Amino acid sequence: MKLRTKTVFMLLALMVIFVSGCVGEKKEIVLNNPGNISNYEYEVFLNESDVQMPANTTTYYLLENKTKVQVVNIVINTSKLEIYPPDTLSSSSEDNPIENFVLLADPANKTTASLQTFKELSTRNETSAINYTLTQEISRNMKVINLEFKEPVTGFIAYTLEIPATQSFAFLKPDSEFTRVVLPEGYVTGNRVFGIARPEPSYVTSDEKGRQTLVWVSSKSEDREEVIQVKYYTRSAPLFFSAAIIALLSGVGLVLLHYARSKKELEAVRGIFEFEKEYEEERRKRK
Repeated sequence: MKLRTKTVFMLLALMVIFVSGCVGEKKEIVLNNPGNISNYEYEVFLNESDVQMPANTTTYYLLENKTKVQVVNIVINTSKLEIYPPDTLSSSSEDNPIENFVLLADPANKTTASLQTFKELSTRNETSAINYTLTQEISRNMKVINLEFKEPVTGFIAYTLEIPATQSFAFLKPDSEFTRVVLPEGYVTGNRVFGIARPEPSYVTSDEKGRQTLVWVSSKSEDREEVIQVKYYTRSAPLFFSAAIIALLSGVGLVLLHYARSKKELEAVRGIFEFEKEYEEERRKRK
């Protein structure tokens, strides 16, 4: 009887540990300062269909300093947005996971999700006076930020996240029809030696500033929660690498040429020495 009671107690303890590890307590995030609207690019990304209407889109703008990423969401009739910071993959626990939050949106029942609407929203000078809540929790051992509205909204949602200072950007694919990653000016990806994007983007384009832009389409992807990783490098890196390889090979060639010449000279000296040695032996025999 005692053994059975002990077993039941251990099972209950394990269940408590498991549940507490999977579901964390929600923590409200309070933003003291309003975001700076002018810090972001509010590009109206259009659907691929013939209608050419805006679509739910998440765009990551990687900065050249490699420590932060700017995120701009186009949301249509959305009441909740789940934000997975890139550092959630390393189980980081920053107290301020989101910065410079900007909301340019209207209630979905009072606006039309048209190109003209989003163009008008992108020119506003003040953030929208819409009530929202930001909470942070640990779900399935991953950090998630929940942005919730009392009623669905349509418009732009922008914010800044911290990322590891490397030339590799990894994140959980958001719940958007289109996911875009805009690389810093002068950087590219796609070379298997220097870095590629996984999974492979649906297509790659360049914007007006010459920045390489990678696009993933959710309807063409198999898993909603797959991780996207982009390893990027300077546009000139392959050229410098090729130049370094050529210089190295040239150096090796010069060393081998010098070795061949030195060996030939030594063999010539050795031949003279052998000839003199034979000559001396012949002289001794004649005496």
